[in-house]
Amino acid sequence: MNLSDILQRQPVPTPWAEGEKIPWNDPDFSRRMLKEHLSQKHDAASRRTPKIKKHVEWIHNFILAGKTSTILDLGCGPGLYSAKLAALGHTCHGIDFSPASIEYAVKNSPVNCTYTLGDVRTETYPPGCDLAMFIFGEFNVFKPTHAQAILQKAHAALTPGGKILLEISTFDAVEQLGSQPSTWYSDPSGLFSDKPHLALMESFWDESQTVASERYIIIDAATASVTRYTSSTQAYTEEQISQKLSAAGFNNIQFYPSLTGKPSPDVDEFIAVVAQK
Repeated sequence: MNLSDILQRQPVPTPWAEGEKIPWNDPDFSRRMLKEHLSQKHDAASRRTPKIKKHVEWIHNFILAGKTSTILDLGCGPGLYSAKLAALGHTCHGIDFSPASIEYAVKNSPVNCTYTLGDVRTETYPPGCDLAMFIFGEFNVFKPTHAQAILQKAHAALTPGGKILLEISTFDAVEQLGSQPSTWYSDPSGLFSDKPHLALMESFWDESQTVASERYIIIDAATASVTRYTSSTQAYTEEQISQKLSAAGFNNIQFYPSLTGKPSPDVDEFIAVVAQK
């Protein structure tokens, strides 16, 4: 792209038409994102350690009733949850398509953790799992058809009576995401580039499809070359989530206000959903 392409861009993007996701699988982008995952200054990419510990405690004690289990961690990132669950005696397998995150997870997890570098939409899930977890709103970023296929694959990977744990972005949080004003910033080096650049950001809310789209236009300061990234996030009501889980074969669907089972004191942009095979 070049500067004229910015002026000629589609005023409102069609959800998922300009790209499936921000390219977490690009090696350079993945490397930069890993720094954000590991940061203890914010919860933007991954939660900070104290919060992860609270979530893991709830998963271990409430969802798994303290029983040693086999866990499938979809979109596992650098394995921050899997590693702590494995330290409690569980056997974990994570799948993520970020090469830097998987490399970090392999190097820093206990021996009862294994990882696959791959796309959760296309990878084969290992059978015999007691729990499949898909957290931090990752479920929302997939097209509804892909999200349904992921649920069906997870159902097939679970043992009878096994559970799925989803952490879903709330409908209001997704709508708010798509209703942000346009903005911009300059950065000598950041998530989108190692080089000095200008970042322009636009948000859009598609009321008919209940989808938020975010467009990032990155302009290299030295060459004025333009790179565009666009991501879309699907909003779901609790009824729609229940319908998707039921269609995949799950039952006993329960909703919780957070991954501690209690209302979160600092943010309410996610809900936790547990269902059973």
